[in-house]
Amino acid sequence: MPDLVITNATIVDGLGNPAFPGALGITGDTITEIWRDPNPEGFGEPSDTINAWGQVVCPGFVDIHTHSDWGIFEHPGAGSSLLMGVTSEIGGNCGTSLAPTSAALERYLKSIGRKSPERPGDIGEFLDRVDAIRPGNNQGTFLGQGAIRALVMGDAVRFPRDEERDLMIRLVRESMELGAFGMSTGRAYVPGCHGGFAEILALTEEIGRHRGLYTCHIADQWANIHRAVREVLELGLCTHTPVQIAHLKVVGKDHWGRMAEVLALIEDGRDAGVDVAADAYPYDYAAIAQLRDRLPPRMRSLAEGELLDLLGIDAGVEEIRRGWRENPDYGSARLPGLGVVWCAETPDAIGKDLGELAVEYRTDVAGAVARLLRSNALGVKVAGIMDEDDLRTALCHPLVAIGSDSGLRDPREDEAANPAASSVHPREYGTFPRVLGRYVREEGLLTLEEAIAKMTSLPAERIELPDRGSITRGHRADLVVFDPDTIIDLATPEDPMRPPAGISRVIVNGRIAVSDGKLTGQRAGGSLRDLQGRVIYG
Repeated sequence: MPDLVITNATIVDGLGNPAFPGALGITGDTITEIWRDPNPEGFGEPSDTINAWGQVVCPGFVDIHTHSDWGIFEHPGAGSSLLMGVTSEIGGNCGTSLAPTSAALERYLKSIGRKSPERPGDIGEFLDRVDAIRPGNNQGTFLGQGAIRALVMGDAVRFPRDEERDLMIRLVRESMELGAFGMSTGRAYVPGCHGGFAEILALTEEIGRHRGLYTCHIADQWANIHRAVREVLELGLCTHTPVQIAHLKVVGKDHWGRMAEVLALIEDGRDAGVDVAADAYPYDYAAIAQLRDRLPPRMRSLAEGELLDLLGIDAGVEEIRRGWRENPDYGSARLPGLGVVWCAETPDAIGKDLGELAVEYRTDVAGAVARLLRSNALGVKVAGIMDEDDLRTALCHPLVAIGSDSGLRDPREDEAANPAASSVHPREYGTFPRVLGRYVREEGLLTLEEAIAKMTSLPAERIELPDRGSITRGHRADLVVFDPDTIIDLATPEDPMRPPAGISRVIVNGRIAVSDGKLTGQRAGGSLRDLQGRVIYG
Protein backbone atom coordinates (compact mmCIF):
# COMPACT_ATOMS: atom_id res chain seq x y z
CA MET A 1 0.00 0.00 0.00
CA PRO A 2 1.44 3.44 -0.90
CA ASP A 3 2.20 5.95 1.84
CA LEU A 4 1.13 8.86 -0.38
CA VAL A 5 -1.19 8.95 -3.39
CA ILE A 6 -1.56 11.90 -5.76
CA THR A 7 -4.86 11.77 -7.65
CA ASN A 8 -6.57 13.78 -10.39
CA ALA A 9 -3.24 14.94 -11.78
CA THR A 10 -2.03 15.96 -15.21
CA ILE A 11 1.22 14.02 -15.30
CA VAL A 12 4.20 15.26 -17.28
CA ASP A 13 6.86 12.58 -17.00
CA GLY A 14 9.91 14.75 -17.74
CA LEU A 15 10.94 12.72 -20.77
CA GLY A 16 9.16 14.91 -23.31
CA ASN A 17 6.20 12.56 -23.70
CA PRO A 18 2.68 14.01 -23.94
CA ALA A 19 0.97 14.84 -20.64
CA PHE A 20 -1.73 12.44 -19.49
CA PRO A 21 -4.38 12.37 -16.73
CA GLY A 22 -3.37 9.99 -13.98
CA ALA A 23 -2.35 9.30 -10.41
CA LEU A 24 0.84 8.39 -8.58
CA GLY A 25 1.60 6.18 -5.60
CA ILE A 26 4.64 6.78 -3.41
CA THR A 27 6.02 4.30 -0.90
CA GLY A 28 8.80 5.58 1.30
CA ASP A 29 11.07 7.62 -0.94
CA THR A 30 10.13 5.85 -4.18
CA ILE A 31 7.53 6.15 -6.93
CA THR A 32 5.86 2.75 -6.87
CA GLU A 33 2.64 3.18 -8.87
CA ILE A 34 1.70 5.15 -11.97
CA TRP A 35 -1.96 4.96 -12.99
CA ARG A 36 -3.34 6.30 -16.27
CA ASP A 37 -6.53 6.85 -14.36
CA PRO A 38 -6.87 10.14 -12.46
CA ASN A 39 -8.87 8.57 -9.64
CA PRO A 40 -7.99 4.87 -9.41
CA GLU A 41 -9.49 2.41 -6.96
CA GLY A 42 -8.03 -0.41 -4.97
CA PHE A 43 -4.84 1.16 -3.64
CA GLY A 44 -5.79 0.75 0.02
CA GLU A 45 -5.72 3.49 2.65
CA PRO A 46 -2.58 5.63 2.19
CA SER A 47 -1.28 7.78 5.01
CA ASP A 48 -1.84 10.86 2.88
CA THR A 49 -3.66 11.76 -0.35
CA ILE A 50 -3.15 14.84 -2.50
CA ASN A 51 -5.94 15.83 -4.84
CA ALA A 52 -4.12 17.57 -7.70
CA TRP A 53 -7.24 18.56 -9.63
CA GLY A 54 -6.35 21.17 -12.27
CA GLN A 55 -2.64 20.85 -11.55
CA VAL A 56 0.42 19.38 -13.21
CA VAL A 57 2.63 16.83 -11.47
CA CYS A 58 6.15 16.58 -12.85
CA PRO A 59 9.58 15.46 -11.65
CA GLY A 60 11.39 17.71 -9.21
CA PHE A 61 13.59 20.18 -11.04
CA VAL A 62 17.26 19.22 -11.36
CA ASP A 63 19.34 22.40 -11.33
CA ILE A 64 22.63 21.59 -13.04
CA HIS A 65 24.18 25.00 -12.48
CA THR A 66 24.16 26.39 -8.94
CA HIS A 67 26.49 27.62 -6.24
CA SER A 68 24.53 25.90 -3.49
CA ASP A 69 27.67 24.34 -1.99
CA TRP A 70 28.54 27.79 -0.63
CA GLY A 71 25.21 28.18 1.17
CA ILE A 72 23.98 24.75 2.19
CA PHE A 73 25.55 24.78 5.65
CA GLU A 74 24.33 28.32 6.35
CA HIS A 75 20.86 27.63 4.89
CA PRO A 76 20.38 23.86 5.25
CA GLY A 77 16.66 24.12 4.57
CA ALA A 78 17.42 25.15 0.95
CA GLY A 79 14.25 27.27 1.10
CA SER A 80 14.76 29.48 -1.95
CA SER A 81 15.40 26.45 -4.15
CA LEU A 82 12.48 24.44 -2.81
CA LEU A 83 10.01 27.28 -3.34
CA MET A 84 10.80 27.24 -7.06
CA GLY A 85 10.61 23.45 -7.31
CA VAL A 86 14.30 22.48 -7.21
CA THR A 87 14.66 19.10 -5.52
CA SER A 88 18.23 18.35 -6.68
CA GLU A 89 21.02 20.79 -7.43
CA ILE A 90 24.66 20.62 -8.38
CA GLY A 91 27.01 23.22 -6.92
CA GLY A 92 30.72 23.78 -7.39
CA ASN A 93 30.29 25.68 -10.65
CA CYS A 94 32.43 28.35 -12.31
CA GLY A 95 35.66 26.93 -10.88
CA THR A 96 35.05 27.78 -7.21
CA SER A 97 33.77 24.74 -5.35
CA LEU A 98 33.59 24.93 -1.57
CA ALA A 99 36.03 22.00 -1.35
CA PRO A 100 38.92 21.51 -1.31
CA THR A 101 39.99 24.45 0.81
CA SER A 102 43.19 26.49 0.44
CA ALA A 103 44.67 29.62 1.97
CA ALA A 104 45.15 31.23 -1.47
CA LEU A 105 41.50 30.90 -2.43
CA GLU A 106 40.45 32.22 0.98
CA ARG A 107 42.55 35.34 0.38
CA TYR A 108 41.02 35.90 -3.04
CA LEU A 109 37.48 35.45 -1.79
CA LYS A 110 38.13 37.89 1.03
CA SER A 111 39.52 40.43 -1.45
CA ILE A 112 36.27 40.43 -3.43
CA GLY A 113 34.12 40.51 -0.32
CA ARG A 114 32.75 36.98 -0.61
CA LYS A 115 31.76 35.34 2.63
CA SER A 116 33.46 31.99 3.10
CA PRO A 117 31.94 29.45 5.51
CA GLU A 118 33.97 26.85 7.34
CA ARG A 119 35.20 24.74 4.47
CA PRO A 120 35.56 20.96 4.22
CA GLY A 121 38.96 19.56 3.33
CA ASP A 122 37.82 17.56 0.31
CA ILE A 123 34.77 16.55 -1.72
CA GLY A 124 34.15 13.47 0.41
CA GLU A 125 34.04 15.50 3.62
CA PHE A 126 31.68 17.99 1.95
CA LEU A 127 29.23 15.26 0.94
CA ASP A 128 29.44 13.59 4.34
CA ARG A 129 28.61 16.89 6.02
CA VAL A 130 25.66 17.35 3.65
CA ASP A 131 24.27 14.01 4.79
CA ALA A 132 24.87 14.93 8.43
CA ILE A 133 22.76 18.10 8.27
CA ARG A 134 19.91 16.38 6.35
CA PRO A 135 19.30 19.28 3.93
CA GLY A 136 16.00 20.40 2.50
CA ASN A 137 16.82 19.05 -0.96
CA ASN A 138 19.46 16.89 -2.65
CA GLN A 139 22.95 18.32 -3.08
CA GLY A 140 25.78 17.30 -5.38
CA THR A 141 28.86 19.16 -6.56
CA PHE A 142 31.43 19.61 -9.26
CA LEU A 143 35.09 20.01 -8.37
CA GLY A 144 36.27 23.58 -9.02
CA GLN A 145 39.46 23.81 -11.07
CA GLY A 146 40.16 27.14 -9.40
CA ALA A 147 39.97 25.45 -6.00
CA ILE A 148 42.58 22.82 -6.82
CA ARG A 149 44.84 25.32 -8.60
CA ALA A 150 44.81 27.56 -5.55
CA LEU A 151 45.50 24.57 -3.31
CA VAL A 152 48.50 23.43 -5.37
CA MET A 153 49.89 26.72 -6.71
CA GLY A 154 48.63 29.38 -4.33
CA ASP A 155 48.48 32.81 -5.94
CA ALA A 156 51.03 31.98 -8.67
CA VAL A 157 50.37 33.52 -12.07
CA ARG A 158 52.27 31.06 -14.24
CA PHE A 159 52.04 27.65 -15.83
CA PRO A 160 52.29 24.69 -13.44
CA ARG A 161 55.48 22.73 -13.06
CA ASP A 162 55.31 19.03 -13.90
CA GLU A 163 54.97 18.00 -10.27
CA GLU A 164 52.24 20.61 -9.70
CA ARG A 165 50.30 19.45 -12.72
CA ASP A 166 50.62 15.83 -11.58
CA LEU A 167 49.33 16.77 -8.12
CA MET A 168 46.31 18.56 -9.63
CA ILE A 169 45.55 15.49 -11.74
CA ARG A 170 45.73 13.33 -8.61
CA LEU A 171 43.35 15.68 -6.80
CA VAL A 172 40.90 15.44 -9.71
CA ARG A 173 41.09 11.65 -9.59
CA GLU A 174 40.54 11.55 -5.83
CA SER A 175 37.65 14.03 -6.02
CA MET A 176 35.92 11.98 -8.69
CA GLU A 177 36.33 8.81 -6.63
CA LEU A 178 34.79 10.67 -3.68
CA GLY A 179 31.66 11.55 -5.66
CA ALA A 180 32.17 14.76 -7.66
CA PHE A 181 30.11 14.90 -10.86
CA GLY A 182 32.98 16.36 -12.85
CA MET A 183 35.02 19.55 -12.93
CA SER A 184 34.07 23.17 -13.49
CA THR A 185 36.24 26.03 -14.61
CA GLY A 186 35.81 29.76 -14.34
CA ARG A 187 37.99 30.75 -17.29
CA ALA A 188 37.19 34.45 -16.80
CA TYR A 189 37.92 34.47 -13.06
CA VAL A 190 40.95 34.30 -10.78
CA PRO A 191 42.57 31.77 -10.54
CA GLY A 192 40.95 29.87 -13.43
CA CYS A 193 42.04 32.54 -15.91
CA HIS A 194 45.69 31.78 -15.08
CA GLY A 195 45.46 28.21 -16.34
CA GLY A 196 46.66 27.60 -19.89
CA PHE A 197 45.05 25.25 -22.37
CA ALA A 198 47.51 22.42 -21.67
CA GLU A 199 46.71 22.54 -17.94
CA ILE A 200 42.95 22.40 -18.49
CA LEU A 201 43.43 19.66 -21.09
CA ALA A 202 45.32 17.42 -18.65
CA LEU A 203 42.65 17.84 -15.96
CA THR A 204 39.79 17.32 -18.39
CA GLU A 205 41.38 14.06 -19.60
CA GLU A 206 41.24 12.78 -16.03
CA ILE A 207 37.59 13.80 -15.74
CA GLY A 208 36.84 11.81 -18.89
CA ARG A 209 38.47 8.69 -17.47
CA HIS A 210 35.91 8.81 -14.67
CA ARG A 211 32.85 9.46 -16.86
CA GLY A 212 32.57 12.96 -15.46
CA LEU A 213 31.34 16.20 -17.06
CA TYR A 214 33.54 19.22 -17.79
CA THR A 215 31.45 22.37 -17.35
CA CYS A 216 32.88 25.77 -18.17
CA HIS A 217 32.19 29.40 -17.45
CA ILE A 218 33.86 30.31 -20.71
CA ALA A 219 36.70 32.80 -21.02
CA ASP A 220 34.65 35.48 -22.77
CA GLN A 221 30.89 35.89 -23.15
CA TRP A 222 31.39 39.22 -24.90
CA ALA A 223 33.42 40.06 -28.04
CA ASN A 224 35.50 36.87 -28.13
CA ILE A 225 32.73 34.41 -27.38
CA HIS A 226 33.46 32.50 -30.60
CA ARG A 227 37.01 31.72 -29.45
CA ALA A 228 35.87 30.85 -25.95
CA VAL A 229 33.32 28.35 -27.27
CA ARG A 230 35.92 26.82 -29.59
CA GLU A 231 38.19 26.20 -26.61
CA VAL A 232 35.49 24.10 -24.93
CA LEU A 233 34.84 22.18 -28.13
CA GLU A 234 38.55 21.49 -28.62
CA LEU A 235 38.81 20.18 -25.07
CA GLY A 236 35.92 17.82 -25.71
CA LEU A 237 37.35 16.69 -29.04
CA CYS A 238 40.85 16.06 -27.67
CA THR A 239 39.81 14.28 -24.48
CA HIS A 240 36.55 12.54 -25.51
CA THR A 241 35.02 14.05 -22.36
CA PRO A 242 31.44 15.41 -22.31
CA VAL A 243 31.58 19.21 -22.11
CA GLN A 244 29.01 21.75 -20.96
CA ILE A 245 28.89 25.49 -21.65
CA ALA A 246 27.60 27.06 -18.47
CA HIS A 247 24.96 29.81 -18.41
CA LEU A 248 25.05 30.25 -22.18
CA LYS A 249 24.65 33.90 -23.15
CA VAL A 250 26.00 36.69 -25.33
CA VAL A 251 26.63 39.80 -23.23
CA GLY A 252 26.86 43.47 -24.17
CA LYS A 253 24.86 45.43 -26.73
CA ASP A 254 27.77 45.49 -29.17
CA HIS A 255 27.46 41.70 -29.47
CA TRP A 256 23.70 41.19 -29.48
CA GLY A 257 22.36 38.98 -32.21
CA ARG A 258 25.24 36.46 -32.10
CA MET A 259 23.45 33.60 -30.32
CA ALA A 260 22.67 31.86 -33.63
CA GLU A 261 26.40 31.97 -34.44
CA VAL A 262 27.27 30.46 -31.05
CA LEU A 263 24.70 27.69 -31.39
CA ALA A 264 26.00 26.94 -34.90
CA LEU A 265 29.47 26.42 -33.42
CA ILE A 266 28.00 24.04 -30.84
CA GLU A 267 26.12 22.11 -33.53
CA ASP A 268 29.30 21.88 -35.62
CA GLY A 269 31.04 20.47 -32.55
CA ARG A 270 28.34 17.82 -32.20
CA ASP A 271 28.75 16.93 -35.86
CA ALA A 272 32.50 16.53 -35.26
CA GLY A 273 31.84 14.07 -32.44
CA VAL A 274 31.99 16.31 -29.38
CA ASP A 275 29.47 15.50 -26.64
CA VAL A 276 28.63 19.16 -26.00
CA ALA A 277 25.56 20.82 -24.50
CA ALA A 278 24.75 23.94 -22.50
CA ASP A 279 22.52 25.42 -19.84
CA ALA A 280 20.93 28.85 -19.57
CA TYR A 281 18.76 30.92 -17.25
CA PRO A 282 15.69 32.85 -18.46
CA TYR A 283 16.82 36.42 -17.78
CA ASP A 284 18.31 39.01 -20.11
CA TYR A 285 20.77 40.29 -17.52
CA ALA A 286 23.63 38.54 -15.77
CA ALA A 287 24.91 38.86 -12.19
CA ILE A 288 23.63 42.04 -10.54
CA ALA A 289 25.90 44.45 -8.67
CA GLN A 290 25.32 47.67 -6.82
CA LEU A 291 27.02 50.29 -8.98
CA ARG A 292 28.55 51.73 -5.82
CA ASP A 293 30.46 48.46 -5.39
CA ARG A 294 32.22 49.04 -8.73
CA LEU A 295 33.97 52.13 -7.36
CA PRO A 296 37.61 51.95 -6.25
CA PRO A 297 38.02 50.39 -2.75
CA ARG A 298 38.68 53.62 -0.83
CA MET A 299 35.55 55.24 -2.20
CA ARG A 300 33.41 52.20 -1.38
CA SER A 301 34.47 52.52 2.27
CA LEU A 302 33.18 56.09 2.64
CA ALA A 303 29.98 56.96 4.47
CA GLU A 304 27.02 57.65 2.20
CA GLY A 305 26.99 61.42 2.64
CA GLU A 306 30.74 61.74 2.24
CA LEU A 307 30.70 59.64 -0.92
CA LEU A 308 27.86 61.65 -2.47
CA ASP A 309 29.77 64.88 -1.82
CA LEU A 310 32.92 63.43 -3.38
CA LEU A 311 31.05 62.25 -6.48
CA GLY A 312 29.86 65.81 -7.05
CA ILE A 313 33.32 67.30 -7.57
CA ASP A 314 35.97 66.85 -10.25
CA ALA A 315 38.40 65.33 -7.76
CA GLY A 316 35.98 62.51 -7.05
CA VAL A 317 35.51 61.67 -10.72
CA GLU A 318 39.28 61.73 -11.21
CA GLU A 319 39.72 59.34 -8.28
CA ILE A 320 37.38 56.90 -10.02
CA ARG A 321 39.39 57.15 -13.25
CA ARG A 322 42.69 56.69 -11.43
CA GLY A 323 41.44 53.76 -9.35
CA TRP A 324 40.19 51.84 -12.38
CA ARG A 325 43.39 52.61 -14.33
CA GLU A 326 45.78 51.55 -11.56
CA ASN A 327 43.85 48.52 -10.28
CA PRO A 328 41.78 47.06 -13.12
CA ASP A 329 39.63 44.02 -12.38
CA TYR A 330 36.92 41.91 -14.01
CA GLY A 331 34.20 44.40 -13.08
CA SER A 332 35.91 47.63 -14.10
CA ALA A 333 37.07 46.16 -17.42
CA ARG A 334 33.45 45.50 -18.42
CA LEU A 335 31.91 48.72 -17.11
CA PRO A 336 31.12 50.48 -20.42
CA GLY A 337 28.99 47.50 -21.47
CA LEU A 338 27.19 47.00 -18.15
CA GLY A 339 23.56 48.01 -18.27
CA VAL A 340 21.36 49.66 -15.66
CA VAL A 341 18.72 47.19 -14.46
CA TRP A 342 17.32 49.29 -11.61
CA CYS A 343 17.71 52.78 -10.25
CA ALA A 344 15.81 54.67 -7.58
CA GLU A 345 15.11 58.03 -9.26
CA THR A 346 15.97 58.01 -12.98
CA PRO A 347 14.00 55.17 -14.61
CA ASP A 348 14.85 56.44 -18.10
CA ALA A 349 18.36 55.07 -17.52
CA ILE A 350 17.12 51.47 -17.15
CA GLY A 351 18.12 49.35 -20.14
CA LYS A 352 20.93 51.68 -21.20
CA ASP A 353 24.54 50.68 -20.70
CA LEU A 354 27.09 52.93 -19.03
CA GLY A 355 28.80 53.65 -22.33
CA GLU A 356 25.52 54.93 -23.79
CA LEU A 357 24.90 57.06 -20.71
CA ALA A 358 28.40 58.53 -20.97
CA VAL A 359 27.60 59.71 -24.52
CA GLU A 360 24.21 61.02 -23.37
CA TYR A 361 25.80 62.90 -20.45
CA ARG A 362 28.68 64.18 -22.64
CA THR A 363 31.37 62.68 -20.41
CA ASP A 364 33.33 59.45 -19.98
CA VAL A 365 32.23 56.33 -18.10
CA ALA A 366 33.67 57.59 -14.80
CA GLY A 367 31.71 60.80 -15.14
CA ALA A 368 28.55 58.91 -16.06
CA VAL A 369 28.91 56.63 -13.03
CA ALA A 370 29.36 59.62 -10.71
CA ARG A 371 26.33 61.43 -12.14
CA LEU A 372 24.13 58.33 -12.07
CA LEU A 373 25.02 57.55 -8.46
CA ARG A 374 24.40 61.13 -7.34
CA SER A 375 21.08 61.36 -9.18
CA ASN A 376 19.85 58.19 -7.46
CA ALA A 377 21.33 58.69 -3.98
CA LEU A 378 23.60 55.67 -4.72
CA GLY A 379 20.59 53.45 -5.53
CA VAL A 380 21.69 51.93 -8.85
CA LYS A 381 22.03 48.28 -9.89
CA VAL A 382 23.94 47.16 -12.98
CA ALA A 383 24.54 43.91 -14.83
CA GLY A 384 25.80 42.53 -18.10
CA ILE A 385 22.78 42.76 -20.40
CA MET A 386 21.63 40.40 -23.14
CA ASP A 387 19.24 40.56 -26.05
CA GLU A 388 15.82 39.03 -25.38
CA ASP A 389 15.77 37.45 -28.85
CA ASP A 390 19.17 35.84 -28.19
CA LEU A 391 17.79 34.51 -24.93
CA ARG A 392 14.73 32.99 -26.63
CA THR A 393 16.94 31.41 -29.28
CA ALA A 394 19.02 29.72 -26.58
CA LEU A 395 16.11 28.60 -24.41
CA CYS A 396 14.33 26.77 -27.20
CA HIS A 397 17.41 24.96 -28.53
CA PRO A 398 17.23 21.20 -27.84
CA LEU A 399 20.78 21.07 -26.41
CA VAL A 400 20.12 23.75 -23.77
CA ALA A 401 18.93 22.81 -20.28
CA ILE A 402 17.65 25.25 -17.67
CA GLY A 403 20.05 26.13 -14.86
CA SER A 404 19.64 28.96 -12.38
CA ASP A 405 23.25 29.98 -11.58
CA SER A 406 21.90 30.75 -8.11
CA GLY A 407 22.99 30.26 -4.54
CA LEU A 408 20.83 29.38 -1.55
CA ARG A 409 18.79 31.80 0.51
CA ASP A 410 16.54 31.68 3.55
CA PRO A 411 13.11 33.12 2.65
CA ARG A 412 12.38 34.03 6.27
CA GLU A 413 15.51 36.17 6.47
CA ASP A 414 14.78 37.73 3.09
CA GLU A 415 11.32 38.83 4.22
CA ALA A 416 13.02 41.34 6.49
CA ALA A 417 15.76 42.37 4.03
CA ASN A 418 15.92 45.68 2.18
CA PRO A 419 15.59 44.75 -1.51
CA ALA A 420 17.01 48.05 -2.74
CA ALA A 421 20.25 47.43 -0.85
CA SER A 422 20.75 43.91 -2.16
CA SER A 423 22.62 42.54 -5.16
CA VAL A 424 20.43 39.44 -5.27
CA HIS A 425 19.44 38.30 -8.74
CA PRO A 426 15.76 37.36 -9.30
CA ARG A 427 16.93 33.96 -10.58
CA GLU A 428 17.50 32.95 -6.95
CA TYR A 429 13.71 32.66 -6.54
CA GLY A 430 12.26 32.71 -10.03
CA THR A 431 14.18 30.70 -12.65
CA PHE A 432 11.96 27.65 -13.17
CA PRO A 433 8.55 29.29 -12.61
CA ARG A 434 9.60 32.03 -15.04
CA VAL A 435 10.19 29.50 -17.81
CA LEU A 436 6.84 27.82 -17.20
CA GLY A 437 4.88 31.04 -16.79
CA ARG A 438 6.41 33.39 -19.30
CA TYR A 439 7.97 31.24 -22.00
CA VAL A 440 5.47 28.36 -21.93
CA ARG A 441 2.09 29.84 -21.00
CA GLU A 442 2.42 33.47 -22.10
CA GLU A 443 4.66 33.24 -25.17
CA GLY A 444 4.33 29.64 -26.30
CA LEU A 445 8.06 29.48 -26.99
CA LEU A 446 8.18 25.96 -25.54
CA THR A 447 5.54 23.34 -24.93
CA LEU A 448 4.98 22.35 -21.32
CA GLU A 449 6.53 18.94 -21.99
CA GLU A 450 9.60 20.44 -23.68
CA ALA A 451 10.23 22.92 -20.89
CA ILE A 452 9.88 20.34 -18.12
CA ALA A 453 12.27 17.98 -19.93
CA LYS A 454 14.83 20.82 -19.98
CA MET A 455 14.48 21.09 -16.19
CA THR A 456 14.46 17.39 -15.34
CA SER A 457 15.59 14.54 -17.58
CA LEU A 458 17.98 16.60 -19.72
CA PRO A 459 20.16 17.80 -16.79
CA ALA A 460 19.81 14.44 -14.98
CA GLU A 461 21.07 12.61 -18.08
CA ARG A 462 23.87 15.14 -18.48
CA ILE A 463 25.36 14.26 -15.09
CA GLU A 464 24.26 10.61 -15.30
CA LEU A 465 21.95 10.85 -12.30
CA PRO A 466 20.28 7.45 -12.57
CA ASP A 467 17.15 7.63 -10.40
CA ARG A 468 15.84 11.19 -10.73
CA GLY A 469 14.64 13.47 -13.48
CA SER A 470 11.62 11.48 -14.66
CA ILE A 471 8.40 10.00 -13.30
CA THR A 472 9.29 6.33 -13.49
CA ARG A 473 8.46 3.46 -11.17
CA GLY A 474 11.47 2.78 -8.98
CA HIS A 475 12.77 6.35 -9.24
CA ARG A 476 13.03 8.59 -6.22
CA ALA A 477 9.86 10.47 -5.39
CA ASP A 478 11.05 14.01 -6.12
CA LEU A 479 8.00 15.83 -7.51
CA VAL A 480 6.54 19.28 -8.14
CA VAL A 481 2.80 20.03 -8.18
CA PHE A 482 1.87 23.33 -9.83
CA ASP A 483 -0.99 25.20 -11.48
CA PRO A 484 -0.07 25.74 -15.16
CA ASP A 485 -2.49 28.69 -15.35
CA THR A 486 -0.91 30.68 -12.51
CA ILE A 487 2.72 29.62 -12.13
CA ILE A 488 4.99 32.66 -12.56
CA ASP A 489 8.06 34.31 -11.09
CA LEU A 490 7.45 37.43 -8.98
CA ALA A 491 11.04 38.46 -8.26
CA THR A 492 12.43 41.53 -10.08
CA PRO A 493 15.69 43.52 -9.90
CA GLU A 494 13.82 46.05 -7.74
CA ASP A 495 12.36 43.37 -5.44
CA PRO A 496 14.47 40.25 -6.08
CA MET A 497 13.56 38.13 -3.06
CA ARG A 498 9.87 37.46 -3.75
CA PRO A 499 8.97 33.76 -3.98
CA PRO A 500 7.07 32.61 -7.08
CA ALA A 501 3.36 31.91 -7.42
CA GLY A 502 1.58 28.78 -8.60
CA ILE A 503 3.64 25.98 -7.02
CA SER A 504 1.45 24.25 -4.46
CA ARG A 505 3.62 21.31 -3.38
CA VAL A 506 7.19 20.10 -3.64
CA ILE A 507 8.05 16.56 -2.60
CA VAL A 508 11.61 15.46 -1.81
CA ASN A 509 12.33 11.76 -1.40
CA GLY A 510 8.66 11.09 -0.69
CA ARG A 511 8.21 13.82 1.93
CA ILE A 512 6.30 17.06 1.47
CA ALA A 513 8.74 19.98 1.68
CA VAL A 514 6.37 22.66 0.32
CA SER A 515 2.61 22.66 0.92
CA ASP A 516 0.22 25.37 -0.30
CA GLY A 517 3.26 27.31 -1.49
CA LYS A 518 4.84 27.40 1.98
CA LEU A 519 7.85 25.58 3.40
CA THR A 520 6.85 22.79 5.76
CA GLY A 521 10.23 22.50 7.47
CA GLN A 522 10.72 18.93 6.24
CA ARG A 523 14.37 18.23 5.43
CA ALA A 524 14.39 15.01 3.44
CA GLY A 525 17.35 15.65 1.15
CA GLY A 526 20.85 14.25 1.14
CA SER A 527 24.04 14.06 -0.85
CA LEU A 528 24.21 13.12 -4.50
CA ARG A 529 27.35 11.24 -5.55
CA ASP A 530 28.49 10.38 -9.06
CA LEU A 531 28.35 6.60 -9.46
CA GLN A 532 30.69 6.67 -12.52
CA GLY A 533 28.87 3.79 -14.13
CA ARG A 534 28.66 1.59 -11.07
CA VAL A 535 25.47 -0.33 -10.37
CA ILE A 536 24.61 -0.37 -6.67
CA TYR A 537 21.83 -2.39 -5.06
CA GLY A 538 20.24 -1.50 -1.73
